[in-house]
Amino acid sequence: MIRSVKFWIGLSIILLLVTGSFIHTFIFDSYIRQQQIIYDNHRNVIGAAPFPPSLKFPLGTDKLGYDIGLKVLQGAKFTICFAVLIALVRVIISLFVAIPYAFYIRSSMRLWLEKLLSSFYYVPLTILAIFILTPILQNTANGFLYSFPMRIILEVVILTVLVVPLISVMIGNMMAALMKEEFIEGAKVLGASKWRIFHKHLLPHLVPKMLIVFTQQCVQVLIIFIHLGYFKLFFGGSFIDFNQMAPDPPRSLSNEWSGLIGNYYIEIFTHPFVAIGPIIMFAIVIYAFNLITEGMQTHFSQNKQTLKKGKKNKKATLQQQPTIEKTENKFTFIDQKGA
Repeated sequence: MIRSVKFWIGLSIILLLVTGSFIHTFIFDSYIRQQQIIYDNHRNVIGAAPFPPSLKFPLGTDKLGYDIGLKVLQGAKFTICFAVLIALVRVIISLFVAIPYAFYIRSSMRLWLEKLLSSFYYVPLTILAIFILTPILQNTANGFLYSFPMRIILEVVILTVLVVPLISVMIGNMMAALMKEEFIEGAKVLGASKWRIFHKHLLPHLVPKMLIVFTQQCVQVLIIFIHLGYFKLFFGGSFIDFNQMAPDPPRSLSNEWSGLIGNYYIEIFTHPFVAIGPIIMFAIVIYAFNLITEGMQTHFSQNKQTLKKGKKNKKATLQQQPTIEKTENKFTFIDQKGA
């Protein structure tokens, strides 16, 4: 069990937001309150939307008077759950790609592939995602090209495929480094198969590192969501109004957070609190995932140090054990005894 305060604080924040979002959906039917005008006791207008943060509206309201806090709560399940899903799919597919990369490709070939793929580190993945996802997520005058479920599936697949080569090389290099360890060489000498080496020896050492890679990918997916939201590419689709007289701005179909940022960032100069609410929530969730990562790193490093200390203590105990000294033969044979 992971005994880290940072890990449990980060995990509690994530679970609290996701649980609250599902409760809001299934119990309160995704209700979002709206108040456009405030009157006094004499029915005189004393305020109009957007309203700043207050006890009634913790994150304020937008121009139409909708509670931003409830919008954020409604979109939390889409943003966090699909970020976790994309990160999980990335890591699982990359692991399966990394197995033949580490076992069947020569070191010279691996070095060449690593140099080839290193160029992608300097190409922003967001730019590639924008070019590929624009015709999928934005509607035309005739509607969307794909249905809502298909748009989600395609976005998950594209955001996964773009990163799989880089993660596969990273995991494959981890496995290749472990293959050089003495216990792996010993297993090979004893005739262990490649499957047994992977399952019994490599996998226990890979799992802690894979968990850390997974949480790091969750953060990366959230950052890509922010970038896509700025370019009006919302998760699940961006509805664009083609009314030439007075078109409405693009809006998200699910109130996920990147869509809220895309809708509200233009208000940052006139009503900053409208745009800051979703940005703060993104920052909180990214910080929570970073806490989970730091907690796991601390836990695994402590376990590693404990194992090393245990081995040293065992070795010292064996060295301190008294050894059986060889003694000269003190028996006297009868035939050698004088009369």
